[in-house]
Amino acid sequence: MRPTVSVIIPTYNRYELLRRAIESVLNQSFHDFEVLVVDGARSESTLELVRSYGDGRLRYIPQKGKGIANARNLGVLKARGEFIAFLDDDDRWRRDKLELQMEAFRELPRDYGLIYTAFTYYYLERGKILGVKHPRASGNVYRHMLRDNITGTSTIMVRRECFKRAGLFRESFPTCEDWDMWLRMSKICRFGAIDEPLVDYSIHSGQFSFAKYLAGRYRMIEEHGDIRHDPRVLSYHLLQIGILKLFGGDRSGAAEILRAFRLNPTMRGNIFDAIGSILDVRTKIYILKFIGRL
Repeated sequence: MRPTVSVIIPTYNRYELLRRAIESVLNQSFHDFEVLVVDGARSESTLELVRSYGDGRLRYIPQKGKGIANARNLGVLKARGEFIAFLDDDDRWRRDKLELQMEAFRELPRDYGLIYTAFTYYYLERGKILGVKHPRASGNVYRHMLRDNITGTSTIMVRRECFKRAGLFRESFPTCEDWDMWLRMSKICRFGAIDEPLVDYSIHSGQFSFAKYLAGRYRMIEEHGDIRHDPRVLSYHLLQIGILKLFGGDRSGAAEILRAFRLNPTMRGNIFDAIGSILDVRTKIYILKFIGRL
């Protein structure tokens, strides 16, 4: 009998964190799921960990170390559930996460293909919550997704059929492959949102590359014409990139800000949004990690 939900956990040599992630799934109040642990390291210890639970819902999927986008795609292709949920190996779920999302899917119209939730930023080394990211929009969120990634991948549950229309994660992206995926998904379905933090998103050392993040931001501009050809949207991206560069001591950020003002001289709809973005917990964390203060 097929499970209702397939949970995909990509991993690479993170035994203790993976154990924490797996157990947060096994402890869910909703039980009709399978867990696909996609192991990019093909580690014997990871295989033994999966087997140690003696739970038939756990499946070990070896991967050839081709990155997180490939791991997620492999999981999607091997999933048997009607719904797919993602969990990064360093994150964890609250106990009622799957149950609340399944309730939401039952209550919402069929054209809602994805449900995401609020989440906490959890500083792993200090065991401290740094803040909460709340959902910003629901329904038709495409215009919101053009400007910001309003989701968190470990919060998402999506109808498996939606991947047939939107495609899979693009493996050529240096970062922001999840933003690209959910932006494309927002073109073909509506999003539901649960304004309750049901995921702890872990912040820890060795996790973040500012250069790769900026490369991903530029790739988003290159790949999406609705960003590239809309002066207000493009100026918003360039303004964010410029501010982040300047915070990091990169003077080329000034040129990006100047370019943003040339595209949208009045900065109508951008200044306050950009300031709000800089004040957002996620962006604060990016800046603090880049300058070595976190």
